[in-house]
Amino acid sequence: MCGTPRDDDAQFCKNCNFEFLVGKYVKVEDEKYADDSKITVEKVSQEEFVESNDILRQTKDKINYSIAKYLNNELTNQFNGKYDKNIDIGISEYISSSLNNSFDDSFEKNDLENIENLLHDEKFMESKNIFIQWIVENRGHLPGMVLNQYKIPIQGNVGNLKKILSLDLAPSDENEKFKNLLNDYLNFENEFLDNLI
Repeated sequence: MCGTPRDDDAQFCKNCNFEFLVGKYVKVEDEKYADDSKITVEKVSQEEFVESNDILRQTKDKINYSIAKYLNNELTNQFNGKYDKNIDIGISEYISSSLNNSFDDSFEKNDLENIENLLHDEKFMESKNIFIQWIVENRGHLPGMVLNQYKIPIQGNVGNLKKILSLDLAPSDENEKFKNLLNDYLNFENEFLDNLI
């Protein structure tokens, strides 16, 4: 549950005492198709859930970094250097905290292209589906505080995206594309949130 890597064949997590599920669990439905074959539904294992959570977190860090980098450059140009006094303090904090992350040099290319590629990355989309499936399968015995640890950061991100979208950026094709990408990301996060509530 906490994301701590599993020690070899440990049965319990050394950090949160979660009992690890071993392998994939298969649920066979009673319904049969005309050809008499059974439907097999694979449940998401704890390991798959943790891996998908890591991919989601890392990808969102990269998306937020690219958004903050683009926004920092755009606002610096628009306000001739210092923009802190001209925008919501929450946006300044978002830019500052997102830019504290660092990535390898291959990531330092066009910010809008980075955002678009990351939002449509197959592993990112698949990880979201695995994460949501695991939540649905386990919702009945998950304490509210566990769901909150996933909801609260997403709610914060949704709030930041809405604030950024409300900014009066200078009219340009790039800023139009930026806002469209922000809307895509906001829809992604809202859908995620709906599945956690």
